[in-house]
Amino acid sequence: MKKSLFLTTALVAAGFMTLGATDVAAAGKKGKMGITGTYKALAGYAKQQGAYENLQTGTSRTSYNTIDFKTDSEVHFKASHVTDGGLKVGVFVELETDQASTATIDGSGVTIGGGFGTVMIGNSAHAAAIMNVNAPGVGAVGLTGPDLASWVLAPAAVPMGAAGTSIGGRDDMKLRWVSSSFSGFTIGGSYTPSQTSGGNMAANGGNAGTEVAVADAAVKYSGKMGASTVSANYAMWSTDAGTASVDGWSAGASTTFGAFTVGASYKDVESTGKTAAGVSVSTTSTSSSEEAVGVGAVWKQGKMQLSLGYFNSSMPRATATAGDDEATKWVLGADYAMGPGVNFVGTVASVKWDDEANTNTANNNKGVAVIGGVKIAF
Repeated sequence: MKKSLFLTTALVAAGFMTLGATDVAAAGKKGKMGITGTYKALAGYAKQQGAYENLQTGTSRTSYNTIDFKTDSEVHFKASHVTDGGLKVGVFVELETDQASTATIDGSGVTIGGGFGTVMIGNSAHAAAIMNVNAPGVGAVGLTGPDLASWVLAPAAVPMGAAGTSIGGRDDMKLRWVSSSFSGFTIGGSYTPSQTSGGNMAANGGNAGTEVAVADAAVKYSGKMGASTVSANYAMWSTDAGTASVDGWSAGASTTFGAFTVGASYKDVESTGKTAAGVSVSTTSTSSSEEAVGVGAVWKQGKMQLSLGYFNSSMPRATATAGDDEATKWVLGADYAMGPGVNFVGTVASVKWDDEANTNTANNNKGVAVIGGVKIAF
């Protein structure tokens, strides 16, 4: 009985989605529904620094595997409607589909679009992030973000394992607006009442305020200059979180001419909060101040793309300790289109994680990763 009920429910849901996708789900053609997604399967070799595996005392050793397999997949559901007044109304749900993923829904929200641009209410990235122009690159894993830190391991004392050059990437509940393009320019902004609220009114102010509110704004240009295509952006980001308050800005630019695309991006974040004693958090070990830069170039010939990228992120942390926590990456990437929606991807990367004290081998690591696999889009 239970199996029959499950089967019936699945058939009804599949039938509805099929009808919705062909725009005949209901009388009056209420809307369209589509399903897209990606699946990336990788195999790779990575070697950690011997001193990092031996730890600082030499009396205990962790021997990490050199061969590993990883997947990264998502399924996106999107529904769209057009009102009698011409507004475009949509709903999206992004589903994480890896078995090992701790999150099920990666993002969801409702959008309303028109001549004024597009407004979104839901869990999705900030305007500063979706309008960001990063250093270009291709391959199995990205130059920025957390992927390489799962191959060449980032020590806990170096907090830049997921570092990048964009700001505002968190999928917290927010209101976001992005304008329509005018003469190649787009502007946008978003506001997040709380990064942790479970649906209640956020306690942002007062002595007992516990929530982090975030506001950001961005401008982007995309257009042609002669025979070249140019993209550039600038974004500002600010959090109101008491002692943990942070302000930041980012900028990026890229250009494509012939077979080449080159670009660079930069991020500067500063801790603006103060302790109860009035001491700036930016001078303590809990500081989130950070500078990051990424540079990349891509060459495309037919179905093949090759890229070379460099990334560096540094955090000064406690001013009483000389030096910075630092992450440095050199990444060579490849992408070959084997057919519509099917790409072979590969990456060779050199990664180095440095603790500012630089005296404890357990807090420092470096290594090389060679990764390859297939990426399927549907």
